[in-house]
Amino acid sequence: MSYRFYLKKLTTNELGYRKGKLVTGQMFFISKYAAGFFPPLSKEINNDCINLRIRMAETENLAYLNLVYHNDKHNVPGGTRDEYRIYLNNDIAPHPHVFQPEDIITFERSESDLYGLSIAKPRSETYKNLDSIITKSSLRGNHALCTYI
Repeated sequence: MSYRFYLKKLTTNELGYRKGKLVTGQMFFISKYAAGFFPPLSKEINNDCINLRIRMAETENLAYLNLVYHNDKHNVPGGTRDEYRIYLNNDIAPHPHVFQPEDIITFERSESDLYGLSIAKPRSETYKNLDSIITKSSLRGNHALCTYI
């Protein structure tokens, strides 16, 4: 099945918060079970990566974000990492508080190499609907794939 949307509720860890303070760079954890929503990355190439073209819905700004498959579990003796991350930059987050814990982000695949990205804040009208979709999803960790929202 070809999904059009990938939903994710953001966490303090991925947004760089430690003990309530912003102290590290920001990224989005991507569920391994949703990795197929994005272009394929190789298990054989250590830390394989690709630049994603992302258009921010709220601003129409275009950004290029690095999707990395940290995969040394599959290609380095003693490796343990097996996770996907999209690293944020100033083009998508010009200040560190654009994305907040508990926000829900929605990626929409609009072209083969272009993704739309929108943010639903907890008090927004769309948040409750998106949160319900995530809650009902079979993907662990506050993720969902869907054909419509």
